[in-house]
Amino acid sequence: MRSVLLVCGLLVLSALSGCTSLNPTVIAVLAADQSAELQQPLDLTVLEERVDEICDGCSIEVYDAASDADTQSDQLDEALAASADIVILDPVDPELAESLVQRADAVPVIALGAAVSGADWFVGLSEPAPAAEGADSDLEAAREVILRDRDTFTFVPAAEMSAKAADVAVGELVGDPVSGSVDNEGVPSWLFDPVEVTVNDLTTVVVARGALSLDELCAGTTAKRCAQLGLV
Repeated sequence: MRSVLLVCGLLVLSALSGCTSLNPTVIAVLAADQSAELQQPLDLTVLEERVDEICDGCSIEVYDAASDADTQSDQLDEALAASADIVILDPVDPELAESLVQRADAVPVIALGAAVSGADWFVGLSEPAPAAEGADSDLEAAREVILRDRDTFTFVPAAEMSAKAADVAVGELVGDPVSGSVDNEGVPSWLFDPVEVTVNDLTTVVVARGALSLDELCAGTTAKRCAQLGLV
């Protein structure tokens, strides 16, 4: 890992707060596909905001593989050539991504969303989330629940996972590892439960967590049904 000098002031609420860097520290984020809208494990906005909050001296470089494993492999090489200090890997193909972890060598890798053999850490789901078949996005699946075209869909807590990945990355960079991990096949992991959402859970799960708004859920064809349910 590239040598960096990080200076942290007196910490009150978190061992990660108030960090600055005399030399910019690079966190490379290798996204599987940022255009994906269904059960997306990476909330890039949340991740960037969390890093900005806890480490003034960190910069984020994002590489979007657009669902192409070969592209993601090339992007890892780009990130390493650009002297990334740590990699957050949202793998296109978890099995093929094992070779990316091996090539990263001394640069630590956080697997996000899907476990990757050999990764230094894993932040993701405690169990696989069943796909919402027939839907192209969480919004479409949620609106189908409102219209009773499907009974449930599975919500992936991307915001929480992305914030935790940011904490783990910065914690490693400042030499203050994040606690609370569990062992998952030999990898220190932070696991989050997928949530099966029914029409009764839309506001308490999806809306409350900021994944979708009532305006999005109750626009157009769902407006009447939302009114009947008391959502608006």
